[in-house]
Amino acid sequence: MNELTTEQPIAPLESWLRLLRIPNLLTVPGDPIAGYLLALICSTAEFSLPALTATVMASLCLYCFGLILNDLVDLKVDLRERPERPLPSGQITVNAARGVAVALAFTGLNLALFAGVPVLCAAAVLALLIMLYNAGAKRLPVVGAAAMGLCRGGSFLLGALAALGAPVDLFSTDLIPLLFGFAAVTLSLFGVSVVARGEMEQEKSFGPQRWLPFIALLLTLPGVVVALSWLELFGQIAAVAYVFLMVMTLMRAWLLGGLMYRAQSVPLTVGGHIRNHLMTQAALCAASGGIGLAVAGALVLASQLFGTLSRRFYSS
Repeated sequence: MNELTTEQPIAPLESWLRLLRIPNLLTVPGDPIAGYLLALICSTAEFSLPALTATVMASLCLYCFGLILNDLVDLKVDLRERPERPLPSGQITVNAARGVAVALAFTGLNLALFAGVPVLCAAAVLALLIMLYNAGAKRLPVVGAAAMGLCRGGSFLLGALAALGAPVDLFSTDLIPLLFGFAAVTLSLFGVSVVARGEMEQEKSFGPQRWLPFIALLLTLPGVVVALSWLELFGQIAAVAYVFLMVMTLMRAWLLGGLMYRAQSVPLTVGGHIRNHLMTQAALCAASGGIGLAVAGALVLASQLFGTLSRRFYSS
């Protein structure tokens, strides 16, 4: 009598979710949403749900395009070091991945066009940056980390441009809070990328670079408070919510650079920083007040869901 095996093949949907690193996708919508909401209070623009939705979906499409392109470029390396990944294991074919990547890129650009020509131009630059990153920039220590940070900052700008439209007066003092928000997103992800270069625990460096995400947030998040207060754009409830979330975000970044960095592996530390990015987004959304407070609450909940999904999809 033949024994029935208890091992089940991975479902195709789960393979795609692994390829797209589904927990990380939770961190994507917050960037354009934060940019959009901050731009609204820094201008006379009116809220447009269709434009915001198109921008968020465009950002998601381009992010997924980058994830698939990354695995396609690294296929030979993954065959040796990560054979369980969907592409090297054969769960997803190379042709299927290529087709989906191209479809995502064009879909993202079309959605960006729906949000406006300025958003399309920014999305095209973002797509180009994603391709340059995967084409070889990611292998260069500083250049790769800078490209990663700019990709996330570019997503923030997609949202800002969807609200501001064109033309944009880059020298307007009203845009100072946006500049601090852009810097917070870009520089903190730059720092996370630097930390992530030591993927193996035995390669962990206790140099000052482990503090980069914390330093980036420490230098930028308080700037939003100062700029919005100076421009008299800070509502009382929004100010309280922002300061509370800012302090929580800075405390977590400080712990991840210190005590937790010493106690856990680099991949877990990087995952903690990515999860903390949701708190950064929540703080920036809360600064806008109104609907931004509700979005901030959703992002805080998403940071909890991130941990659950990470254990589900990244557990060995």
